[in-house]
Amino acid sequence: MSINAYHLTDGKMRDVTFNLSRDINLSDFLDSEMQFYGDIHEGFGIINIPVKTLKKALRQSKKLNLDEETILRLLSDISAAKSSKDEVVTYYCF
Repeated sequence: MSINAYHLTDGKMRDVTFNLSRDINLSDFLDSEMQFYGDIHEGFGIINIPVKTLKKALRQSKKLNLDEETILRLLSDISAAKSSKDEVVTYYCF
């Protein structure tokens, strides 16, 4: 089963940013940085990922094997958080 991470802003679900099954290196990186999997219960959950963690992931994009589309979506999510002066990006995973 595929689990997507949808960006949440202003209480509204936006587009999919990444897929936990397809982007396994990113998911594992997030888990090592912030116990990502522990916050998802039975494949569902709302996760707050610090902007600094997403920036760190982008710096390691080649190692994490991120495709261009995922990189662009992460950059967009970071930009939206910065414009709202948020320190985290919120995702709804299911």
